[in-house]
Amino acid sequence: MSKNNGTEAPVCKKPRMSRKGSTKCIVSSDNNCEELNSDKTLKPVKSVKHLPKFRFKIAGEQASLETINVERVPLVLTDIQHLLLHSLLGSLNLSQPPRWYVLEKCGKITQTTCLILEGVSVKHLENYYEELTCLKTIFNHTVEVLTPSVYNGSLVQELALVPLTEIEKESLIQKYGSMNLALEVRKDLMVMMRAIFPIVDQSESTNEIRCNDKFPRTQLILSAWQLLEENYPVPLKGKLQHTYSDYVMSKEEYTPVTATSPLFGIDCEMCITNAGSELTRISVVNEKHEVVYESLVKPYNDITDYLTRFSGITKPILNDVTKRLEDVQKDLRELLPSDAILVGQSLNVDMHALKMMHPYIIDTSVIFNFMGERSRKPKLKSLVKELLREDIQCGKNGHCSVEDSLASLKLVQLKLSKNIEYGDAVHTNREKFKENIIKMAQSEHYTISIFNRMMEHKKSSLIVGCDNITGDYHTYLSQAKENMTSQLKRGKGMSKKIKLNTVDTVDEVISTLCNAVSEYNFTMAHLRLKLDTSNELEEIKKIDKWIKSVWNSVEQSALCIVVLGGTTVDNGVAMIRVKGS
Repeated sequence: MSKNNGTEAPVCKKPRMSRKGSTKCIVSSDNNCEELNSDKTLKPVKSVKHLPKFRFKIAGEQASLETINVERVPLVLTDIQHLLLHSLLGSLNLSQPPRWYVLEKCGKITQTTCLILEGVSVKHLENYYEELTCLKTIFNHTVEVLTPSVYNGSLVQELALVPLTEIEKESLIQKYGSMNLALEVRKDLMVMMRAIFPIVDQSESTNEIRCNDKFPRTQLILSAWQLLEENYPVPLKGKLQHTYSDYVMSKEEYTPVTATSPLFGIDCEMCITNAGSELTRISVVNEKHEVVYESLVKPYNDITDYLTRFSGITKPILNDVTKRLEDVQKDLRELLPSDAILVGQSLNVDMHALKMMHPYIIDTSVIFNFMGERSRKPKLKSLVKELLREDIQCGKNGHCSVEDSLASLKLVQLKLSKNIEYGDAVHTNREKFKENIIKMAQSEHYTISIFNRMMEHKKSSLIVGCDNITGDYHTYLSQAKENMTSQLKRGKGMSKKIKLNTVDTVDEVISTLCNAVSEYNFTMAHLRLKLDTSNELEEIKKIDKWIKSVWNSVEQSALCIVVLGGTTVDNGVAMIRVKGS
């Protein structure tokens, strides 16, 4: 796979299909600026200075179809949403760079067009790549995406409702004054978690808040996106599946987490063996501050450093220990309820030591912050001293895992007794915006529609599809118009900035999109397809022609994204290119 140094355009190369093992690996097409004409010839486009450019960061390269599937780490739909918003709104709402791509000179992007094709997956693309003559010539960046079809979710819902990441929450706080505005009701939490962990449906989840909690504890749980960002072990296919092949899940299946789900503080101590860092002690405490589990653990490998100054573990202490890692895993699987919320300081380290995966995590190094910068995490000792007015880790014999697990639990309980901003310097000094909070907080919904964002920034958009898809968008469009009219009061005519167009046939969807791209800041066509397996190749070729038509219709410096929505078995794909780059 070719890589660039961060400032140059990707290295030009001919399209090819490489094979490694039994898996096909798609490699991007020639990156020369070309336009497909109706006569199937390639028309060179003259180089233009200061064109916007799109390129991958490491996370993008790991998700790229240039990477063999056993090494891939798929993106999530949130990643594609962020790119759409970035292209439309520029870097206005970014407090730090996107995690998987770089969009240079995004202010020069003239327009954004998105084509969504549900029912087409990464397997279709791999199986018929050679027949996709237009697609493989057009797109130079193609990534695998964990799409809702795999876990029976709604692609419309997840595309229309933009989850508020820490970056977006940050910008909203700065604008409106409170984390309360930025909080979503975590509709994305269970949807995305179901994509990764075996979470069973429940008839009705309770929204009851525990008596000592001022807000639902679910709002402190790391999202699936954050678990990946914070290097927690997660059971995703591809590279991570291979990396964590000897890890186990904390339960065979889970139930949805709620505001009444129990908290368990966990802390582990480790030593260094000839195989790396390994577990030597674990402590678990419950919400009553009772030790419900504690054990010393003997590694299988030879210990080279007991790390006594940190762990307190010495050779004599472990001499008679018979408990092994798999015994601890079995004990925890029996102990923890299916909706347990695990609490700890930088708990990702402990989960790796345990070689266990769990969906519901509250990390005190994430929810507390003294420095006002997300990348600078506080130490547990400092948090406890400042917020609990207690001293820990004072002994000369190393840390106590009971003490540390209890400290983390107390910190979370303290925050739950205060407010979501408590102990986080990023969310302080916002009092001057209180009037805006009162106005904005009246809305029942905390998720922000992608259409709200575009309307707020006076961006026009067109959504086109057949009647089997546009009805799903109507709710979000109506909500966007109603909310923006009442909250921001931008004046008459705002509702005309977003148009929903329902047509009768698939061909009409494509032609309507192609004819409208120059009239709107954002155009999107959404098709829900069911491929005929007996005539699959011909249908794939037809899709290839649709993509060609859409690409030829977009103007220079426009961002074009095609999303294959995946199937119930296989992931989807996102293909990205800025025209002219």
